[in-house]
Amino acid sequence: MKNPIQESPSARLAEFKRRITQADEALAQRFWNGAAVDQLVHFRSSFIDGFLTEIWQLWFDQSDPVGLFAVGGYGRGELHPHSDIDLLLLVDGRRVQEDARIEEFIRLLWDLNLDIGQSVRTVRDCKEESRKDVSVMTSLMERRQLTGTNDFSLRLDTALNSRWLWPSKGYFTAKRSEQEARHEHWSDVEYGLEPDVKQSPGGLRDVQTIGWITKRHFGTNSVDEMFRIGLLTRQERNSYLAGRTFLWKVRFALHLLAGRSHDHLVFDFQRQIADRFGYSDSDGLLAVEKFMRDYYRHVLELREVNDILIQHFDESILHNKTRRVRSINERFQSRNRYIEVKHDKVFEDNPSALMEIFVVMANHKDIAGVRASTIRLIRKSLHLITEDFRREPIVGKLFLDLLRSPYTVASHLTRMRRYGILGRYIPAFGRVIGQMQHDLFHIYTVDAHTIMIIRHLRRFFMPQYRDDFPFVIEALAHITKIELLFLAGLFHDIAKGRGGDHSDLGETEAREFCKTLGLEDEDIELVAWLVKHHLALSTTAQKKDIDDPIVLEEFAALVQDERRLCYLVALTVADINATNPNLWNGWRATLISKLFRSVRAIIRASQEGEKSAENQLDDIRYKSLQLLDNQGVSIQSAEDIWTDAHNSLFAHQDVHIAVETTKAVHENQSQRKPFVLVHDISGLTKGEVATQVFVYAENRPMLFAHCVYTLDQLQLQVVNARIETGLSQMCYNSFVVLDASGNLIEGESERKRISDRLLAVIREPPPNQKRRTRRISRQLTQFVRPANVTLSLPNEEAKSTLELVVADRPGLLALIGEIFVDLEVELHEARIATLGERVEDIFVVSGQDGRPLDDPQQMRSIVNTLTTRIDEALQSVA
Repeated sequence: MKNPIQESPSARLAEFKRRITQADEALAQRFWNGAAVDQLVHFRSSFIDGFLTEIWQLWFDQSDPVGLFAVGGYGRGELHPHSDIDLLLLVDGRRVQEDARIEEFIRLLWDLNLDIGQSVRTVRDCKEESRKDVSVMTSLMERRQLTGTNDFSLRLDTALNSRWLWPSKGYFTAKRSEQEARHEHWSDVEYGLEPDVKQSPGGLRDVQTIGWITKRHFGTNSVDEMFRIGLLTRQERNSYLAGRTFLWKVRFALHLLAGRSHDHLVFDFQRQIADRFGYSDSDGLLAVEKFMRDYYRHVLELREVNDILIQHFDESILHNKTRRVRSINERFQSRNRYIEVKHDKVFEDNPSALMEIFVVMANHKDIAGVRASTIRLIRKSLHLITEDFRREPIVGKLFLDLLRSPYTVASHLTRMRRYGILGRYIPAFGRVIGQMQHDLFHIYTVDAHTIMIIRHLRRFFMPQYRDDFPFVIEALAHITKIELLFLAGLFHDIAKGRGGDHSDLGETEAREFCKTLGLEDEDIELVAWLVKHHLALSTTAQKKDIDDPIVLEEFAALVQDERRLCYLVALTVADINATNPNLWNGWRATLISKLFRSVRAIIRASQEGEKSAENQLDDIRYKSLQLLDNQGVSIQSAEDIWTDAHNSLFAHQDVHIAVETTKAVHENQSQRKPFVLVHDISGLTKGEVATQVFVYAENRPMLFAHCVYTLDQLQLQVVNARIETGLSQMCYNSFVVLDASGNLIEGESERKRISDRLLAVIREPPPNQKRRTRRISRQLTQFVRPANVTLSLPNEEAKSTLELVVADRPGLLALIGEIFVDLEVELHEARIATLGERVEDIFVVSGQDGRPLDDPQQMRSIVNTLTTRIDEALQSVA
């Protein structure tokens, strides 16, 4: 028996570490200098092979009944800088398994800081564990013997090749289920904001899954061999190899930058890799956006190859004897619920069939998908989609038929995108495939977001979703041509990434495409108008005072008729939900529905003599006064309170809140006693809810800042605020708040906690001290957007609009309130819009005592001070 490392074990250990470090550093240098990553991952595997064999020989003789095997990714000969080095020590019996040398050998590897994963098993153990766990079977299928007794490999082959141990059908079913579960974990989306290079759909695990299945069924996982025997077409082989190489390169870089095993492509590493790989900014796209576009396109192609092969395996392994064939028409038939061409010349003889196949599926609910052979024929026939094809009337008719079809329109558009049809048929769409925006607001690429919009638009017309968006359902009566709505959705963001205004550029693209479809002029203009103004409704609702009759009249003039308004509200709600599901909440629903109904009333008034926006406010005033009078508050007393509060108590409230608030002020004003009311703001229909916090207190510096700071510490989002100081020097401040999940505040105990905390800070203002800010999220730290501040000249009411766009941070609103106090700026209203990692806030301000901010030097000072202090604060918490 050998006695390893007899002399100076610490020196030998240090020498081993030096060699590993030297090899790793050389490997990293070669990678950053542009060496082929395929060579590097195999080189590192070979280096570890030799290194482990050398160490093994210090402990064991060739005659010892133990063998060393590489398994898993290491067994395939693929090692990234910090990949797990998975080892199997195969022993002959329990006695050998307990040999102290094995434990010492493994301990040395750990002491060398190698990323070791090891198991010590007998052949019988391997067979038993493989029977119980398909992942163990998979790992052993990829084994390579490194050193040790030679007969173990043959014995293991015999054990694992048993006809009862994971036969092809069982193995395929298990691996497919494993992949489906993994995809579901990642929401079945290739386009995650921060994807996992290994585990996300289209990632390296999908590549490996194909190799595992082919290894088990066909006895090979060689890409060239798969091509030779016809499992892969030439195009698929090229996509497979190019995609794998690209993902290997990204993973290699991630390991080097993180200094550990790290496969999560987070924002910080996205930027660093884009820079290291030589991407650069341009007018339309950031370097990181170009890098991620390449990443997503490779992932999309790998996902497509994976899907084709999985389906091919399903047909050849599971259903190779099933023959349920049903004719659909002279071009297509259904086989085992999958559509296929009747002969290989279908697309060549009739190119419009490239569009027809999707229309057929969208009108036959029983068709589950496209057969692998037909998908390949579609991809092979993409060259048939020419300018003449696009202008062919029958093709345009088929595309419109698809948009009007009853079943899973979004799913079929997704298939068209993945098979290459949609990007060829609409070249502008092809340019945005895989294009992302590097922020937390847009969580999908432009193409995925576009298809998501179609899915949301289609849901508006489905009975099971009618209760989710009640005010949108009101608009559907005027949406008589659903295909026009879908066309607007397809083109609304199609010009992103080109520089310039994407709405204007998209309008031109939409108009030209609609002409090729042969639409009527009126319908063409509607689609083009929707694309050009697709942001108008949400921008007006969130950034302007939609209780102001002038704002409403201006928006009504833009829209012009109820038909446009109804199409626009459906497109807007779908756009918000398809951009980021976390954006949609009760407050946005309340704003958009209120604007929709108010403008609809104005449009109808011009046609039917109904109430105008000013008449609607008069209605609220009249009903509120009558109810107050019935509850013991005279009309004169109520009007005096409203006058002191500049009428803000009723102009922006529903009747119930106006009455409750006025009554509370009436009861407390004589003693100037502060109070806080917490109540719901409810729209006309389900889902239109938020929480309003009303504060009545004597005016003093820092009141607003202390209130919003307290709300922030309660982890509440302030989405709107109105600040009024009466002639009595009493403040009538209201804050619309949501909880951390974007919902209203539920539960009396929570409402009381909010009220008590605010009253405490009103009665005993905190001493001047450094504000405590809540912990900032990892993602937010990656976005340090310098403050962009603009200040308008005063309007006829001596009020100015201050607009701020800056990176979001906890406590930001409180900081702004502090700065306003220092600058002697009086705040009247705040509209807060948080869009991912940035805020776009609107503040209505004036000088002290309502004086106008009209001195150019003072205006510059306000802008400069705000910019400087906000940037300094953001840098301190970044």
